[in-house]
Amino acid sequence: MDPLDAIRRDPPNVWLTSFYGFDPGSWGYLGFSTPGQRTGFLKRSEPGVLVVIYGTGTAAPDELGKVIGVLQCTHRVNNAKAFMSPVAWIAKERASESAGKWDLGVKAIRAWQVAPESRPPIADFANETYTPGRGQAIGSQGMPLTAAEARKILHLDLQEVPVFGEIPVIEAAFGKGADVLSPSKPGPVSQNPFMVREAEGPKSLYILVLDGNTSAYLGRDAGMQNIIKVGVSKTPIGRCDDHNRAMPRGAFSWRVLRSNEHIGAEPFPNSRAAIEGETEMKRVLIAHGGQSLSGEFFLADDHAIEMAWDSGISKATEWAKL
Repeated sequence: MDPLDAIRRDPPNVWLTSFYGFDPGSWGYLGFSTPGQRTGFLKRSEPGVLVVIYGTGTAAPDELGKVIGVLQCTHRVNNAKAFMSPVAWIAKERASESAGKWDLGVKAIRAWQVAPESRPPIADFANETYTPGRGQAIGSQGMPLTAAEARKILHLDLQEVPVFGEIPVIEAAFGKGADVLSPSKPGPVSQNPFMVREAEGPKSLYILVLDGNTSAYLGRDAGMQNIIKVGVSKTPIGRCDDHNRAMPRGAFSWRVLRSNEHIGAEPFPNSRAAIEGETEMKRVLIAHGGQSLSGEFFLADDHAIEMAWDSGISKATEWAKL
């Protein structure tokens, strides 16, 4: 379902819930704690449902009580672990406020963050649906928004952001919801001026390494570890160039350390196989002493990097044969 269709239909296919923050690149799902809560959501919504998120609990102070993002969800279900970065899963299970919670997942496919400077208070945005007394129910099972509330999404300042397990968003600009959510023109790659996403098709795994004094960059002793970025792309060299263009010229630069092309292997036939390989690389990096530096960035030694690369290639190859 197109996002604008979800907003404009009667009744709108738009819901409200609360999160402890908004990081769909690591948490690619909408979570519930009981089967009844998840089943109720699925019965009362349709695939492509939009879910407006406001900050609560341990969210950052400037996010509490404000609209911070919008998810678009499928009706595909699984345990939360299948829809999360391995790093995020470990952190979730280690934290007392989240361990064992929200484990019944509904997969998200797209996400947009609200510009920090213009996040509306939830009491103003959802003035019909939200009350402080409903906060717990909204957070645990969600509530549908009214037509008037759903249309307010069109006036939010939104930027599309990556969702774990989905094709990466390469670059995106902020714009009004009415523009950002508009369907892209037909073609292999989005023509929407607010967002560029790699087209579906053959994808390579890659690992970039940051050349330079790692300890100086981190502000602490890095020992024999390197800063790396793992990912998937049609053109790893192009992605490396993109990262270097985003940095001022100086003593640091990104370099392709590993990719399908570097080992003489063909790209994987689709994004799904490559994304499974990327997820495996993240898991192995953490399992072998690597440290997450947020998202796809890690601090790891040569042994962990080699183990992660070999395991990621193996996992992606398995998926490519399915």
